[in-house]
Amino acid sequence: MRRTIAKLIEPRRFEIDEEELPPLGEHEMLVRIVSSGLCHTELPTYQGRSMMKRREDGSFFKETELKYPITFLGHEPVGVVEGVGPGVTRYKCGDMVSGPERPGFSSHIIRDTRVCRLGKIPPEAPDPELCLAEPLACCSNIVRAANPELGDYVAVIGCGMMGLLCLSAVSHSPAFELIAIDLLDSRLERASELGATATVNPAAVDAEAEVRRLTGGHGVDVVIEITGRMAGLTLAGRILRGGGPVTSAGGRGRIIMASLYEKAEPMEIGYELMFKSPTLLSTHPWYSMNYMDDLRRGVGGYMKGFFPVNRLITHTYRLEEINAAFEAMERSDEGFIKGIIVP
Repeated sequence: MRRTIAKLIEPRRFEIDEEELPPLGEHEMLVRIVSSGLCHTELPTYQGRSMMKRREDGSFFKETELKYPITFLGHEPVGVVEGVGPGVTRYKCGDMVSGPERPGFSSHIIRDTRVCRLGKIPPEAPDPELCLAEPLACCSNIVRAANPELGDYVAVIGCGMMGLLCLSAVSHSPAFELIAIDLLDSRLERASELGATATVNPAAVDAEAEVRRLTGGHGVDVVIEITGRMAGLTLAGRILRGGGPVTSAGGRGRIIMASLYEKAEPMEIGYELMFKSPTLLSTHPWYSMNYMDDLRRGVGGYMKGFFPVNRLITHTYRLEEINAAFEAMERSDEGFIKGIIVP
């Protein structure tokens, strides 16, 4: 059979192509893609600046010499199993699956079921085509690392899709204050709907002073920083509790870093890190000790309503509209929170 696939043939330009798929091997399955999320971590590749590659020893590195066409983009697919090899036991035709398998920007993918990272979506899931297991697994990873305790003050800097999902889950914790920080009032309104107890727009107020006021001068105990900008990380350092070698706060504040700091911006957080010596946790997928378990937890969080990703899909594009989709994600228009591609 043939599949349709989006190929990046040069910076900022996709072309739609068709190609023949091989017959299924003994342990392989065929998955028809029903949707695939757009992720900001793929913007550097779309822009022609860099991409993640794996060395022969299994380690990853940043590659800046890109070779076209690039066909592996789209790592947030949801699909339906349409064929299985004779040795497949984990999946059956009709199963709905999701996980970080590429290329999601295509009509079909074939995966070896012995090593693939596709988890099953329960049949009773609401809007199953929007149950994007890959960002949900990442959110599980982030929230478990944040782990607010009773009485903590928590801030989420950056209220895009990931920030809002993490905020939604943390709203079920015993933290006393949950502060959403973003430059767009429309996103802060969504944050309030999802459980934020206070919102701060740094474009309108002195964010550091406002957080101090909201926390009675204490500062925040946990910051989830998810803007991808050094300015966001610097603000995280400023609003964190502490300020000297001896404090009455008890323990150390924590900064949960969940963004790809790809853009060239000056690093201004050095003094804050020195003053407060916080625990910084880089909660990318590699932080997880068991990715498939975090995927299970993420999908479970979706089922429980902790991670309402289906409420945050603001834009839907056909596969042939993928150039417009990436342009909208790159612009980060005010109304854009999360987009998906539907083959």
